[in-house]
Amino acid sequence: MFDTLFIGTSGLLGNAKGLKIVSNNLANVNTPGFKGSQLQFADLFEQGGGVIAHDGHREPAGQGVASLGARLNFRPGSDQSTGNALDQSINGNGMFTLRRDGELRYTRAGDFQFDAKEVLTNGAGDHVQALDANGKLVDITLGGLGRNAAKASATVKFSGNITTAVAVPPVDTTVNGVTVIDAAGTSHTLILTIKDAGGGSYTVGAADSTAPAVVVGTGTIKFAAGAPVSGSDGFNLTYLQQAVKLDFSGVVAQGGPSGVSSSQDGYAAGVRTDQTIDSDGTIKVRYSNGQTAKGPRLALAQFVTESDLEQAGGGAFTKTRDGVVHYGYAGVDAFGTLTAGHREGSNVDLAEEFSNLIVMQRGYQAASHVISTANDMIQELFDMKGHR
Repeated sequence: MFDTLFIGTSGLLGNAKGLKIVSNNLANVNTPGFKGSQLQFADLFEQGGGVIAHDGHREPAGQGVASLGARLNFRPGSDQSTGNALDQSINGNGMFTLRRDGELRYTRAGDFQFDAKEVLTNGAGDHVQALDANGKLVDITLGGLGRNAAKASATVKFSGNITTAVAVPPVDTTVNGVTVIDAAGTSHTLILTIKDAGGGSYTVGAADSTAPAVVVGTGTIKFAAGAPVSGSDGFNLTYLQQAVKLDFSGVVAQGGPSGVSSSQDGYAAGVRTDQTIDSDGTIKVRYSNGQTAKGPRLALAQFVTESDLEQAGGGAFTKTRDGVVHYGYAGVDAFGTLTAGHREGSNVDLAEEFSNLIVMQRGYQAASHVISTANDMIQELFDMKGHR
């Protein structure tokens, strides 16, 4: 009879632990990256004792229930749109790698931002890790990416048409607003005058717009059947102590009105205006001069088994002592890709948890009834002794 009390007590303790797990899951239903748990139960048997069978041998008897610990559920959580371009969700395998007080941690929660020191962190302040060229984990920082240096124009490309229509007197083709940027990032404007030299050849004179009468350079271009002749479709110009190639490979010489436009490959210096994370985890920086630059690339971690992880709080996990982890990049091998402006929410299923809540409550209630009944029977036994 006293064994029954102990069995009932094990039921109370086990279901109380289960209720604690369920309540923790429900409390974290809105926690980004949270992974729910479920308590694992196992029955207890007494070996070598228990009930005597009809053939005289003893069969093990039940001794109640034991809890084997909580098992984490690593199924993906709900997808949440945040509107923050730095927030990331993982589509597929992998976990973000974090560093907190020198210790590595892992999470599926991608709520990221740059702190005052321009280091990428998560909501808890942990430093998000990247893999450098040597495969070493390092912090992700915008240091060195604050400015984009100016680039002098190396090539000016032209497109459009140079008229071949006969006119008396001959009409030159003028190209205004040809931009050239010097090494300091300062913009200058040239005016080109294209003259028909006969036989498909044209002479090109370049003048600074501030002094149109002063020619700073000349060259010759050639056309055959209206198309530019390879090797004679441009020339080099020395302007502002820098070499600039004038490329007319996109120009044709045909009838009709003249119209030639230009584009060049130089740009002024710029400052950082925005930063995002590409689907492969690469930090991408935009500058005020329209240029972009790439920074570090986020490191993703993958574990052999889920048992290699243990919860560390804050939606993060640590590697067990014997756990095996592999690092890589998003979109490479078995690692998933990233989606910006989204994050992974909790994977807690409310319907499932409320069902578990009822089951734990009923289990606890049943165990308490067993104890109450066993107590009544023991009391009856004591009362029988008093009536003898």
